[in-house]
Amino acid sequence: MVVSRTDSNVSHHPVAEFRLTPAVTVTWLFVSVAGFFAFAYGFGALVAALGGRSLEPIVIPALSATGLTVRFVAAFVLVPVVVSVHELLHGVFMARYGGRPSYGVGVSRFFFPTAYAETGSSFTRTELLVVLLAPFVVITAAGLAAALVVPSSVLVFVLAVNAAGSIGDLWMAGVLLQYSADARVAGLPAGSEAGFAVYARSDEAVTRRSGSALLAKGCAGAVGTVAVIVATALAAVFLSLAAGSGTVIVGDPGSRWFVFSHERLAGGGAALEVGTPFVVGASAVGGVGWALVTAVARGLE
Repeated sequence: MVVSRTDSNVSHHPVAEFRLTPAVTVTWLFVSVAGFFAFAYGFGALVAALGGRSLEPIVIPALSATGLTVRFVAAFVLVPVVVSVHELLHGVFMARYGGRPSYGVGVSRFFFPTAYAETGSSFTRTELLVVLLAPFVVITAAGLAAALVVPSSVLVFVLAVNAAGSIGDLWMAGVLLQYSADARVAGLPAGSEAGFAVYARSDEAVTRRSGSALLAKGCAGAVGTVAVIVATALAAVFLSLAAGSGTVIVGDPGSRWFVFSHERLAGGGAALEVGTPFVVGASAVGGVGWALVTAVARGLE
């Protein structure tokens, strides 16, 4: 989603700016990929519960070339549909608040295809929060409602793709929540890179919530830690599955604290096992640690 700076209803100088730098883009991509699997597990559990059955255990054997091809083709068809509906919902709520959305497809600075909805209007902070969060909320609600009728792994995939694609929206919503509701949001000043800025009218004062910056850093650290754990575990498991050396078991029928393990074919036993206490503890440490590091660095500056 892009907001262009053409509206004259905001002050000339921004109070704060958010820039979509290469570092932010890489972070979003990394968290989205890891987040897809985390969301798939969570939505899988919800869909299973709505269908009146147990999700666990899920056994994922090493796949043949044919099996991988079929899944790739299905994903190739479904992902563009999900992305199109996602951006359309951004546009619908832009129009709801007076914007004139336009849509397009482009290539990011890292040569990844991207779709977007953009407008030249400014919004209040609350309006833009609705615009940002609408695709995540609407598609998730519709998918879970559909799961009441037809619980399906396809629904889980669609919900996970949309949620992973909403990482940037959720991230920007977290930034906006740091500022008071009387702020207005529009694009960056002319000539600037992608992003948005928080502006104020000449008769308004925009404030930043006390402690919000530290809380935001803590959340970023926790999310980043979970993403690293998920990405590392998945990389190890997928490499093993590709080599046909074992089977992945997601969930444990005997313990609510278990997430997944990889069991070797030769000799048996778990080569890799990740549990909820470890993930929760590591994310808490990562969040607190990152908040402290950034606070110290800011103090030194």
